[in-house]
Amino acid sequence: MYVTCIGNFDGVHIGHRQIMNETIKLASKSKIFSKALTINYPWGYFFENFPGLIYHISERIELIQSTGIKEVQILDLKEIKDHSPDEFFELLLENDVKGIVVGDDFTFGRKAAGDVNTLERLSKKHSVELKVIKGVKYREKRVSSSWIRETISRGEIELSNTLLGEHYAINGKAYKDKKLGNILGFPTANIERGKANLVHPKPGVYVVSSYIDEVQYFGLMNAGFRPTINYSEKMKYEVYFLDFSGSLYDKDLSIKFHKFLRPELKFDSVDKLVKEIQRDEKIARRWIKSNKDMIKDGQ
Repeated sequence: MYVTCIGNFDGVHIGHRQIMNETIKLASKSKIFSKALTINYPWGYFFENFPGLIYHISERIELIQSTGIKEVQILDLKEIKDHSPDEFFELLLENDVKGIVVGDDFTFGRKAAGDVNTLERLSKKHSVELKVIKGVKYREKRVSSSWIRETISRGEIELSNTLLGEHYAINGKAYKDKKLGNILGFPTANIERGKANLVHPKPGVYVVSSYIDEVQYFGLMNAGFRPTINYSEKMKYEVYFLDFSGSLYDKDLSIKFHKFLRPELKFDSVDKLVKEIQRDEKIARRWIKSNKDMIKDGQ
């Protein structure tokens, strides 16, 4: 027996977290365990103009579990997309569901034929407790994963962080590249995000932080295509940690984004690029000093 919340939950934003909190409360009241059913992809994922997921599915699972949900189960959209609403509900009954929590915009079944009214009818029929959670709004707009993807792609990273309820992060392994940062005097860690279809932040320079051997370091990330030196057709993620020395190759890093400093620029010479990076560092250090109490320990 279990209580479950159901949704795509990409990003695990503040609206999702409210749904998960209610799931935990209902499970505790019923003295059974809490579960999240996360649909692996939103429907738009299979269309050409989809901007990408906020997080890899494995990262999404970790975020869901961090809310206190005991178990996470992945539902494959391809396998359930042709189920009728009744057939989908039967899947829940097979595992003895006792409570369901969803957002008020929840739809399910073939061609989204089922909505919260359908779910209410089926829940009453099978004596399952249902809680429908009203959508969370920020600045009079409903918080959604699609809105957050837009903010990330526009470089509105502080707004992204507010909507997510934590700092947006890029996760991956540091790898050896052409060591251009060392040549310029700013050694960087290059982050490989993998082959998942993930949303890209706006090309530019960001203030970021990461834990390295349990110590929080701040730095500058250039997310972009390196238009001045060694242009890349694929977006690169290069981090210059301001007060770190040592090798980061093959380390798994989670890079948290704090502030967008400027868009990526093409410079006429390497000297002009170096001067701009020096300027970026000064601005970043001032900003970090002014905000360190607020952003320390990843807050």
